[in-house]
Amino acid sequence: MRRPGFTLVEILIVISILAVTLSISLPTFYSFSGQLSLNASARTVASKLRQLQSQAMLVHETQSLNLASLNLPASIIPIAIGTISFSHTGNPAPGGSGTIILQNRFGKTKSIIVSSLGRVRIE
Repeated sequence: MRRPGFTLVEILIVISILAVTLSISLPTFYSFSGQLSLNASARTVASKLRQLQSQAMLVHETQSLNLASLNLPASIIPIAIGTISFSHTGNPAPGGSGTIILQNRFGKTKSIIVSSLGRVRIE
């Protein structure tokens, strides 16, 4: 009479299939999580810029962004940083518009652009 259960060969086959599936899917997962982190960081920087613009209009003073004050994840590197400042009207101060470029560890980038009219967008 045969006992119910799995043989050692069956268990090894299942483990090897799982190992191959995991080895194929892990790089995709890391790339996906890196892209999510980059998108979230870009949205955070854009949000901070919009808050700065509102603050400049509220207090009627020119306000500038200090990127050192932002808590970006360690995997996100700001590679092109301009000084962004807003005047009391909400428009960028002279020379205050520009682009901030963030890069993740896979080389993907997101640009946060402040136009000369004060529009903040992510590309």
